[in-house]
Amino acid sequence: MKIKEAVNRIESTSKSIFAWEREGYIHIAFNTFTVLVVPYEAKTMFDCHFVNPNLELPADVKAQLSGIIGKFLRTPIKERYPDKKYRLRWISDKDNCKNYLDYSSGMWDFVESKNEATIFAESGLNQLKKDNPRLAPAIDAMKEEVKDDE
Repeated sequence: MKIKEAVNRIESTSKSIFAWEREGYIHIAFNTFTVLVVPYEAKTMFDCHFVNPNLELPADVKAQLSGIIGKFLRTPIKERYPDKKYRLRWISDKDNCKNYLDYSSGMWDFVESKNEATIFAESGLNQLKKDNPRLAPAIDAMKEEVKDDE
């Protein structure tokens, strides 16, 4: 289970439960009181921090939270993070404009605007390399990471 998915599922358990991500932790609150802090890289419940252990949660909410957190902890740490996203950068043209690969409707094309280029998740690029093993080194060389603020 990815971090954002865990936060969304925790939030959907009850109108009194709030969850958010901050600085490497998932924070969980009940009626504005923080109850539990789960590190992104926690392996067991012993790695989690109970902030307000005396606060009583309704039994059904406690059971739901326990199930969600348990599933999150059973997810391998490297799978919890979202896939990185990439564009495929091609050779600059004679005017020194950058070119990117675009894939749409089953056709490959070159575009000058990075906003028009196809954005691939890392898993998608891995599948593309698996399907085209001869192109794998070129794909690795052309990868340009897309930042969240783009």
